[in-house]
Amino acid sequence: MARSKKKLGEILAGAGAVSKDEANKAAKAGKKSGRRIGEVLVEGGTVNEEQVAQALAQQFGLEYIDPNKEPYAGQIDLSAIDKQLIKRYLVLPMGEENGKLRLIVHDPMNLELLDNLRFRLNKDLDLRIGSKAAIKRFLDAKESGTAPVQAEQSLVTESIDRTIDRSVDRSMDKSIDIAGGDSPVVRLVNRILSEAVRVRASDVHIEPMADRVRLRYRIDGVCIERDNLPKRMQNAVLSRMKLMAGVNIAEKRIPQDGRIKLNVDDVMIDYRVSACPAYHGESIVARILRPDAVRIGLENLGFEPDNLEIFNRIIRRPNGIFLVTGPTGSGKTTTLYSALDVLNRPDRKIIT
Repeated sequence: MARSKKKLGEILAGAGAVSKDEANKAAKAGKKSGRRIGEVLVEGGTVNEEQVAQALAQQFGLEYIDPNKEPYAGQIDLSAIDKQLIKRYLVLPMGEENGKLRLIVHDPMNLELLDNLRFRLNKDLDLRIGSKAAIKRFLDAKESGTAPVQAEQSLVTESIDRTIDRSVDRSMDKSIDIAGGDSPVVRLVNRILSEAVRVRASDVHIEPMADRVRLRYRIDGVCIERDNLPKRMQNAVLSRMKLMAGVNIAEKRIPQDGRIKLNVDDVMIDYRVSACPAYHGESIVARILRPDAVRIGLENLGFEPDNLEIFNRIIRRPNGIFLVTGPTGSGKTTTLYSALDVLNRPDRKIIT
């Protein structure tokens, strides 16, 4: 099906769902409030979600599917992807075909969501469109009688978000208190740091924005957006990170550097933390230093034999300085730690 050049309002008007005047008014109202025309029309009761989804399918040249009707209901395979992704993004997998995962989505315009799904699933997507209401009905029918996903089983999902919100709402002016003990914020920050290690990220970025706190992981040199935290959690999350890093949590006007040690899957991980003042609040970056990655031995760094011999001579000199430079993830820290492992002996004093 070819993608239509018509706007959504024109398609709805052409189908008789709305008049041209109603479409124009909704477009103007949406532009003024920052909402999409479909949202305005649904909220006003002019059309329903199914009509908007059908119009979107026509606009994008995609197949419209009602997942609650056959034969589509029988083709949906909820085991194809993680249940948390299904619940969080409200998508329905229909199995693979020609190397692509067939997926029912309700918003084909959310490119950020689709990019996240492609990254997490490591698959190309073949999209279909269904309404959000229809997808929710399908999931509700499938999950009736089952226990909901617990907040402790996911990272920054809506359920844990609500749990944390309640805790933060009760103590908005007590960031320091929230940062201690076993509060939901403590568990959240621990999960963020732990998950970053498990997905092989090199950095964790916690960035306050105007209306939210953005969480990103740097993986293979590219920043991948993980989640948005509610703005009212900002002080508690930043205070917890700074407290763990051993820096002054009351100081917010100057850059600060610290370190965090955290046990992740029975391995002690080092995080090099930098807090820097920014327009909407302090931006925090935690650099992950894995012992299994930084202590691999000089002979395993990939040096040519001649260069390895030169490097060994340099690090054994009694005085001097040498610089290790390169982009993120190129192995600077790994090189330095491997050199220190060579030099580290009981009769030597080393300061890092």
